[in-house]
Amino acid sequence: MNDSVFLLSEQELALLTLEEKAEYCSLMEARERQRAQLQLRMNELELRMDPTPRQLDFLEAARRHKYVLYGGAAGGGKSYVLRWWLVDFLCRIFRDFGARHVRVGLFCEDYISLRDRQLSKMKFELPSWLGVFRETREEGYAFHLNEEFGGGILCPRNLDDPSKYDSVEFAAIAVDELTKNTIEVFDQLRKRLRWPGLPRGFKFPFVGGTNPAGIGHGWVKRYWLDRDFPKELEAQADEFVFVPARAQDNPHNPESYYSDLLTLPEPMRRAYAEGDWNLFVGQFFSEWRRELHVVRPYAIPDYWRRFWAGDWGYTKPFCGLWFAVSPEGNVCVYRELYVTQKDTQWLAGELKRLSHAERLVYKVLDPACWDPSHGPSIAEQLGIAGWGTTKADNDRTNGWARMREYLAWERNPEGKLIREPQLQVFSTCENLVRTLPALVFDSHNPEDADSDGEDHAPDALRYGLMSRPGRTVVPLEEMPEEYAEALMRLEHAEKRKRGN
Repeated sequence: MNDSVFLLSEQELALLTLEEKAEYCSLMEARERQRAQLQLRMNELELRMDPTPRQLDFLEAARRHKYVLYGGAAGGGKSYVLRWWLVDFLCRIFRDFGARHVRVGLFCEDYISLRDRQLSKMKFELPSWLGVFRETREEGYAFHLNEEFGGGILCPRNLDDPSKYDSVEFAAIAVDELTKNTIEVFDQLRKRLRWPGLPRGFKFPFVGGTNPAGIGHGWVKRYWLDRDFPKELEAQADEFVFVPARAQDNPHNPESYYSDLLTLPEPMRRAYAEGDWNLFVGQFFSEWRRELHVVRPYAIPDYWRRFWAGDWGYTKPFCGLWFAVSPEGNVCVYRELYVTQKDTQWLAGELKRLSHAERLVYKVLDPACWDPSHGPSIAEQLGIAGWGTTKADNDRTNGWARMREYLAWERNPEGKLIREPQLQVFSTCENLVRTLPALVFDSHNPEDADSDGEDHAPDALRYGLMSRPGRTVVPLEEMPEEYAEALMRLEHAEKRKRGN
């Protein structure tokens, strides 16, 4: 395809001589012949790819939108369609814009996953008439399309250190098993989406394939399923599209594949067979159920014991939680403060404003805030500003176990709830509700949560519950008359007994 041939407007054509017009028309005819030949080869590629109807839905969405997620359950052909989509993308931008030698990236979380899920398959799937794998000084190891397809470059890469791509440009990016990565990886990669020479307004796409689970489960679910975006992405909300797929959508799976998935134990069955994003493999608190643990705000009696717990953060979020304890010993989290890049003066002022006239029995704070090695500690600065705290218990193993006790619930064989959880959270505490169920197990310590996840609100909750909150004592004036009278008689009898 002749890259130097540009479409001319009617005004520009009118300025050409007869000879120039004839040459222009000849060049355009040659270009159209080349485009037609390329389209025939692209048709061959599509036949070789043989996409399922659901994969076709994904391909169509990825041609129209900037951020597309494919999958949900196991067996939908996610890894397969991602690599073929990138080949299709390179061919299309060459056909439509004459763009040659364009680079795209295919990413996995580490090299072993890249080798097993992508490289081992690509070497056999991609035909030699399409291109060849080779290693060059400029591109490293990559698949280079032949010049008749535009010479595009498909770079398989791993994400062990995303910062190494800071100076690299990609016209399109695909991430296999997106939930294996943190939101910081997503932000690192999408700022690499650009390529010179493509028309103004071109959408440089970012696509992912994934199952529920993994360290990135929370933010992926938040963006593509819950459609809850930060302010900086709200204007692009319509560009986020989720294309769900299950094993039944893929006719290339063995007949027994889906039925085998159904035999898996919970929560593996719900995640892999049904693509359920509410329970997933690796979820640290599988006890969590939104319908049991999240409640609409209600008026908390003034006499309930109240206290506060906080986890420090500046670049990462600072989280403060307010707790109330019922006479039965149940704990309710009724308020949260979740902010970034706020100093101690601002935080103390905001914490006092939110608490207003409430009487907090005590306040506990992240033990890391007592480090005096660089001058006055954070805890000291907050105290000077009027928010005095004591050091929280940071025993992670026992702390997570304590949280499980409060989250625990039980149903009988008929499905009736026979033991309610001791912890409830107001629905207005959005970040705790969002991040607590998204915690995953630490791959090196099965008794701990992975601290690379967004754990600031769960940590504040852990500090609060490890403070051993006592039950609320109901004042006499709040008791029904008969109970108050009985209690006074009992206290009088005990005094007489002690006197004797």
